[in-house]
Amino acid sequence: MQGKQFGRATRPLYLKTNSAGHSAPLNKLAMKAYFRFLPLFLVPLAFFSCEDPVVLESRFEQPELVVDAWLNNISEPQTILLTESQDYYANRLPTPVTDAQVIVCQTVDQVPTSTCFVFDHQGEGRYVWTPTDGETLGEVGTEFGLGIQRGDNQYVSVTTMNRTATIDSLSFQFEEEAIGLEEGLYAQIYARDPVGQGDAYLIRSTINDTLLLRPAELNIAYDATFSPGTNTDGITFIFPIRFNINRTDDDGAPVPLEEGDKVGVEIISLSQEAYLFLRIVQEQVNNGQSGLFDLPVANSPGNIINLETEENILGFFNVAASARIERTVGE
Repeated sequence: MQGKQFGRATRPLYLKTNSAGHSAPLNKLAMKAYFRFLPLFLVPLAFFSCEDPVVLESRFEQPELVVDAWLNNISEPQTILLTESQDYYANRLPTPVTDAQVIVCQTVDQVPTSTCFVFDHQGEGRYVWTPTDGETLGEVGTEFGLGIQRGDNQYVSVTTMNRTATIDSLSFQFEEEAIGLEEGLYAQIYARDPVGQGDAYLIRSTINDTLLLRPAELNIAYDATFSPGTNTDGITFIFPIRFNINRTDDDGAPVPLEEGDKVGVEIISLSQEAYLFLRIVQEQVNNGQSGLFDLPVANSPGNIINLETEENILGFFNVAASARIERTVGE
């Protein structure tokens, strides 16, 4: 630095030049104070430069049954997936359950009727019911019961098939470049919520027959908006829900479509409990982005009961009415 000199103790210490270009002496007392307080500034730096990983106890005791039973009214094979829960820190796929018996029956006031569907195990914890041509589980308004037997343990659940939205069209629209949005062609789903409040939906998308499963791609709606309490009813789905059928990149930004891409959209009706389940799932899978304001890790509340303990187990049972549409870019 210009004017910086070091001499005997009788000479002043120069560190900078003044406006006239001459070196200005720095008060020795000020220098002593500076070096006295310097360690106080270095202490925080030591904390920021050294971090030790902390592993919290997960309180995991033993594996429990997990049920993934999301069925619909389409005449196609219906699958229920059974696995075992595992420790939060276990970096592996869940263990499949292969020794259970699974049945779904139409019920009236939670009492099974003679209309039942047996789900056979077909490997890796997948229990499947395959309909004959045109056969379905039932219609909107039908009540269904799920029964699972595994060893001495019995698990049950009851749900009702709710109505779904009416799809009008699937469109492709060009969007100009904007913050967080690359210029290009994007899809939008135009669907209308039926009149009468309380309808909930899961909107699933596929690109070239690949289901979109990134956290930002979980798309749920309530009366055509995000959540209850908006007092909307019987309207077209709002823009963010229409637009959220597009695939995203690792940062959650939408990815434009390309010529020849095949886009499929399915709107699945949800029970009130299923909407709450997926709403909590949505909050959990997108957790970790708010720092101190992140939510504690928690399981979503299921609707399947262990008959012996009368406690809810992990997983969910929902039978949906489904509306589908498919379109290819350029056709």
